[in-house]
Amino acid sequence: MKHTGREHRAVFLDLNGTLVLPVQADSLDEYKLIPGAVEAVRLLNQKGFVCPVVTVQSRIAKEVYSEEAFVQWFEGFQAALSSNGAKVVGPYVCPHRTSDACACAKPQATLYKQAADAHSIDLSRSWVVGDTEGDIRSALAIGALGGCYVRTGWGPQAGESREEEAMFVGDDLLAVAHWILEREIA
Repeated sequence: MKHTGREHRAVFLDLNGTLVLPVQADSLDEYKLIPGAVEAVRLLNQKGFVCPVVTVQSRIAKEVYSEEAFVQWFEGFQAALSSNGAKVVGPYVCPHRTSDACACAKPQATLYKQAADAHSIDLSRSWVVGDTEGDIRSALAIGALGGCYVRTGWGPQAGESREEEAMFVGDDLLAVAHWILEREIA
């Protein structure tokens, strides 16, 4: 195997609709962990995956909450996961409105490459998981193994044509984690 200097595999995780609900919150206090998310992250970590959180938080641009408040909330979120044996890194945040056409919005590779640089991640051995087309298209943009949908949040429901865009569609992050781990050779 060619030495790239990037030794870690990753499962890049979307936040809203993948790890927490509701998808659209009026306050950071509204966010609640989706059942099974902690176990999914813990399983991925145990198999050597780094789990960066890449998220679009347009509510920052809309002044629903500040970027500083979001980062502070995220630090508490990380601590809660960590106390349960699960570790996520980040956040890698696009704070812009969809209409801003910024360089950091999904499916652009910018935030994923920042995470890869910070954590020595080999993008070609990594996965992207989320509930939107932007998440799935990000997997292609970064040269990942593939993108997986979760049906939580805005993910496709059974039989929707959007299912075909993804390598796998799971009911939740735990189902996707199991699917990824079944395909991995440690």
